Amino acid sequence: MESINRTRPADAIQKQNELSKLIARTQESIATGVSFNRPSEAPSSWLEISSISRQSTIEDSWSNNIGRARILAQQAESTIDTMSNGVARIRELMVLANNETLAPQDREVIALELESFQQQFNQLTQVKDNYGGQLFHAGDPIEMRIDTDVLVTPAPTQQEVSGDIDIGGGASQSLDAIMTNMIQAVRTGTPTERADQLDRAKSLTDHFSTLLGRQGVLVNRLDEQDLRLQDSRLNTTERRVALENTDVAQAISQFQSLLVNLEAAQRLYAQTASNSLIQLIG
Repeated sequence: MESINRTRPADAIQKQNELSKLIARTQESIATGVSFNRPSEAPSSWLEISSISRQSTIEDSWSNNIGRARILAQQAESTIDTMSNGVARIRELMVLANNETLAPQDREVIALELESFQQQFNQLTQVKDNYGGQLFHAGDPIEMRIDTDVLVTPAPTQQEVSGDIDIGGGASQSLDAIMTNMIQAVRTGTPTERADQLDRAKSLTDHFSTLLGRQGVLVNRLDEQDLRLQDSRLNTTERRVALENTDVAQAISQFQSLLVNLEAAQRLYAQTASNSLIQLIG
């Protein structure tokens, strides 16, 4: 007599096992709120989540760089603004110094105030940043990455701040040299020399106004990039939640459908087994 078990369709048993596993997995996803626990359960979702994780790590590093760059840029902006305010006063002093009715003692007072600004400028160009380094770096500028192909320099170099100041005619001078010449012109210079140094004061005004404008543009750029990254993180977070979290309504619908399919498979299997038994007896 042929065995009844040998006549039972193996694929029917396998189908019931697979449906039972799917039902158990769907029950677990509803209970835990997690749509899958292993990559094999949702390979495409797992790959997308892995890609999102890598991108999030990169964007976190960009965000950290933006935060650090903003601190440095704002500190540089504040320092340059202080120097710019000093230059405004220097220009007033040079206008006053060009008054030929001044007494020698009055010119000396002006010279002493100019020396005070010179000392202040020397200190400000050597100031430390909030992280302990040079705010205005000597040598090549320090660049920080804030996007795939975007590098920014949070603060100008010492050379840009005080080394190369355009004085017209294609010539440039250092801030310290300009201040030294101003002081000498006020103390012992001729009216023509003092008039020339008044032009240098205007050059300083233009120079620091340009630096301030650059820093303002940079800070705005960092703010805009930070907002872009925030939007990107929000979108990737929403997408990751959609991939990882269970859609309860959909899962319940799937669960009910799987139960119906399992019941149908069991009925079909029972009917097939019964027919096989009758065939063997008959």
